[in-house]
Amino acid sequence: MKYFQQAAMVLHTRPYTESSLLIDVFTRDHGRFMLISKGARRQKSALRGVLVPFQPLLVSWSAKGQLGILTSAEVLGYTPLPTGECLQSCYYLNELILKLLHRFDPHPELYEYYESALYQLVSESKDPAELLRIFEKRLLQEIGFALILDHDCETGEAIQKDIEYQYFTNRGPIAANISSEGSVRVSGRTLNALKAERIETPLERTQARNLTRTLIQELLGNKSLRTRRVMMNLREFANTNR
Repeated sequence: MKYFQQAAMVLHTRPYTESSLLIDVFTRDHGRFMLISKGARRQKSALRGVLVPFQPLLVSWSAKGQLGILTSAEVLGYTPLPTGECLQSCYYLNELILKLLHRFDPHPELYEYYESALYQLVSESKDPAELLRIFEKRLLQEIGFALILDHDCETGEAIQKDIEYQYFTNRGPIAANISSEGSVRVSGRTLNALKAERIETPLERTQARNLTRTLIQELLGNKSLRTRRVMMNLREFANTNR
C-alpha cells in the first residue's frame, strides 16, 4: 500500500546500511512507526537536511509489512531548530512518544499539540515547565491513563484548592494530612491548575512534575528516560558552578 503527502515529524534516526537511514516518524493520521530511507546518508542526497527532528514534513512511503520504505519527504514550512535547554525539552517530548505510544496507533490531537508545543518552545522562547506538564498530561490521557483532577476518589467531592491530597497512581487523589506510601503529595490548587492547563507558580510546577513523572515512570517500569537524566545532570552542573 502507498501513502502520499502525510503530515509527519521525525522522532529519531539511525544508520541502517552504509547509505541508508532507519527513521522513527510520528504522523498525524497513522501514528508512529519506522521507515527506511534508502540512500539518505549519501553526501549528495537531497534528504540529508530534511530528515531531522523538530521540522514539520510531508512524507510519502510504501508499506512493506511493519517496515515501510520512504519515497519522498519535504519540509512543510521552516521552523528554527531548538538549542540549549529547549533542545533537551524537545528531545524529551520525542522520547516520551517513542516509549509510550504503540506503533500504528493514531493520535491526531496529540500530534497537533506536539507540533504546537515544539513551535512554542522554539519560536516563542516559552518556559518549558508548563508545556512539558501539559504534554505529559495529554499523553497520559491519550494512552488510557488520564489523571483524575476533578474529584476526591474516596468521598466523590470536588477538589478543593486549599486541601492537601495524596494521589495514588492506581486510584487517584484522596484528601489526607500525612504522606502515604505509594502516593504523591499534591495540593488541590495544583490539581486545579493541571486541569485548567495553567500551571503558573513554582510550587504548582514542582508538584505537577512530581505527579506526572511518577505516573510515567510506573508505566515505563524498569526503563528510564535518557533525556530526563541529561536534563537533571545539566541542572546539577549549572547549580554547582554558580
